[in-house]
Amino acid sequence: MAGCGRLATAGLQVDVDEVGNVIVGVVCRAKGWGIGHGVVGVVSNGLGLPGPWGIPPTIYRKACEEAGIKPVYHPFWERLPHTNIFRSIASDGIVKHLIAWLKATCGEAEVDARCRRLPPNHNIRLFMNGISDLNCVTGKEHDQISRFILGIIIDIQLPNNLPSSRLLGAVRGILDFVRLAQYPMHTDETLTLLEEALQNFHDNKSIFVDLGVRPDFNLPKLHNSSHTPSYIEYFGTTDNYNTEYTERLHIDLAKDAYRSTNFKDEFPQMTLWLERKEKIFRHEKYIQWRLAGCPFPPTLKPLPPGIVYERRLKMTKHPTHKAVKTPTLISDYGARSFRAALSRFVVQFKNPTFTGAQIEAECHSISLHFNRVPVFHRLKFVTEDPYTAGGPEDSVVDSIHVQPSKTSRSGKELAGRFDTALVNDGTGGLTGTSGYRAGQIRVVFSLKPAHIRSLFGNGVAPPRHLAYVEWFSPCTAQTEPHHLMYKVKRSVRDGARMASIVPVANIRRSIHLLPKFGPVAPAHWTSANVLEECPNFFVNCFSDRHVYTTLY
Repeated sequence: MAGCGRLATAGLQVDVDEVGNVIVGVVCRAKGWGIGHGVVGVVSNGLGLPGPWGIPPTIYRKACEEAGIKPVYHPFWERLPHTNIFRSIASDGIVKHLIAWLKATCGEAEVDARCRRLPPNHNIRLFMNGISDLNCVTGKEHDQISRFILGIIIDIQLPNNLPSSRLLGAVRGILDFVRLAQYPMHTDETLTLLEEALQNFHDNKSIFVDLGVRPDFNLPKLHNSSHTPSYIEYFGTTDNYNTEYTERLHIDLAKDAYRSTNFKDEFPQMTLWLERKEKIFRHEKYIQWRLAGCPFPPTLKPLPPGIVYERRLKMTKHPTHKAVKTPTLISDYGARSFRAALSRFVVQFKNPTFTGAQIEAECHSISLHFNRVPVFHRLKFVTEDPYTAGGPEDSVVDSIHVQPSKTSRSGKELAGRFDTALVNDGTGGLTGTSGYRAGQIRVVFSLKPAHIRSLFGNGVAPPRHLAYVEWFSPCTAQTEPHHLMYKVKRSVRDGARMASIVPVANIRRSIHLLPKFGPVAPAHWTSANVLEECPNFFVNCFSDRHVYTTLY
């Protein structure tokens, strides 16, 4: 498009050997090109001729090669006013290169084994067959892989026993750069963070050369990433020129239209077909509007711009199971201390000023005269879409599954799933880990009115929905070095997992935990049992934008 050679960059004039380095503050122009001048002008000036007409193709091609450009006579942008084609080519993704480097560094078999052992989460796609044999990988799949790729290489064994600190720093730098570049709004501070993230990669990228994965980093795509801050300043945030938004239209406006033709002289037929489809669509909307009583257009509540929008918890109107026995909660759901935890919750709710010792002493006097509770198998978090009038029902941004194993109709055993979540202890703020703690949700239930009266009397009623949570250790004040993620493990007291009952409203969101695999992933670990078998985890900060911007 710009007429540059394969190793040339459309962003600025730079030697091939310098493509892999960060170069800041150079005027955007391509080597051998003047701003606003085409290939024709360069070659004609170089040969002292008025134009390419009459120039032998061999001479023309040689002159273009010496200028570092492709032999294009008249680029389409030659006469476009106010056009700098080199500033019009935005940076492209580099995650696919990073994934290829990591597979070569860590070994495809070990990478695939770790992919198969990741716990499930709403925002994480599980590649149960690994990622090495994927074909025709799309940008969406690269995005999904980037959400867990750092976690599966944290303590992997490198060739020649090289330390992994530089590898982790390089990967963390690229992932931070990608996440920051996707922000829907930017400030000088975020642009500085963007540059620092890319610099972190360049400071540690030599590990791939030392491992023999790459001889150098002379990749135009990598070099073009250094222009991302300036592109954001010129054109706005990257969502303004993200081709993912319009990718689906290729099917509607091109493929479907072409299939409706007789495949001969197709363009007029495609145009007519699209025109008729639009008319039918408009008429259908008009009929729906008349049948609805000709309502006024909905008034959209303007939302202030933000990186993430406020989310709210949504529960189903009716429980998944109306009455589950306490022994079933213990055996199938894993809520081993359900009755004791419920007794402590009752005492603490009625006596909020009690100390831990007082609660333990008083809970023995609580009598639970029932052994069945209604349970829910899923929590949903929804957010308002600021660009449509569809409402929050169409905007499920997170969910938590709490369901035991079961047998399908075909007789196949389906593993249970008890997701981990970030729980507010009552003091948590909008950002940071202070006041929050990771926990595994074992049961989500409610109490019947009769049971509420027997336990709490006629005073203030407890929250309608409650959750039995098994706790992990609180996040440390500082993240782990190099990969910069928090490390947690199961909280245990006297050999038993610490658990308690909390209001469901205290659950802020799901959280994805990355197992600490060690040098080699244990063979008996699976995606279904890794939360039970693994002793240590890292809190994944790349599962989605909300956790990246609020937790870290």
